Amino acid sequence: MIQINLRQLEYFVAAARHGSTAKAALAINVSQPSISKAIADLEAQWGEPLFVRRHARGMDLTAAGSARQREAQALIERARLLQGPRTQAMAGLLRLGYLSTLGPRWVPAIVAQMRKSYPQVEIELVDGDIESLTRRLERGELDAALQYDLGLARPRLDMAHVADLTPYALLPWGHALADKATVRLTDLALCPLVLIGLPHSREYFLSLFREAGATPQIAFETGSLEMARSLVANGLGVGLLTTRPVVDKSQDGKRLGCRRLRGPVARQSVVVAFPRDMASPLIQPLLPVARSVFARAG
Repeated sequence: MIQINLRQLEYFVAAARHGSTAKAALAINVSQPSISKAIADLEAQWGEPLFVRRHARGMDLTAAGSARQREAQALIERARLLQGPRTQAMAGLLRLGYLSTLGPRWVPAIVAQMRKSYPQVEIELVDGDIESLTRRLERGELDAALQYDLGLARPRLDMAHVADLTPYALLPWGHALADKATVRLTDLALCPLVLIGLPHSREYFLSLFREAGATPQIAFETGSLEMARSLVANGLGVGLLTTRPVVDKSQDGKRLGCRRLRGPVARQSVVVAFPRDMASPLIQPLLPVARSVFARAG
């Protein structure tokens, strides 16, 4: 006979998400002792501690607790789908992370299409860099993340290909290189460079220069796509980007020139990353929606 129930799992997952039985109790409108008892019963059933209790600082998942939380979350999502009629549309919570330089351009359209096609799916958005998104995926705090595939080994994650983006040169309007149809990386390297300095993204852009046999002159580094565009638009350097907003203007209204790079360059693969062992069933509708959004813009 099964000794655990979904309510216990829901209480456990809520405590894991909020890092406190008190905060979890407020969030899901139940008593704190009920959550504490559910956790104690699960720990007794599984024979392992799920949390490390820290006085006045809440509680952190143990390694065992992190694994159990991912399993519990996946089971809860499946149970939500199962409780309705077999013909019921996809439903549940999808916790979607996104790389901060990709999100503003693509994620709103993905969310809008998901709402239109799957109105019973609730989406929670979280931004970050690749390292923070990966950690949250591996801890079960996110169901999926829209990011770049940088070829790094992530044994606990799967990567579903969504699109490939081609890097391009970003130039101040009126810059000498903007008069050309295409730009060589060696020429771009002779100008002060505004570089996206996010972990891994930075290495990708610098690798393009290395492959071209050039060393750029870095003037500014920023983790913000719009800050990079504004610095370039104000004549403070040139840029190298993959994500291209629809309008070639900075936020302060100055025009920008976007030019293709001459010669072969490594494209950046956009993926939806998700936990390998406990993937949410909502990944299934998310992937075609994400692919269609990128395809329409291509």
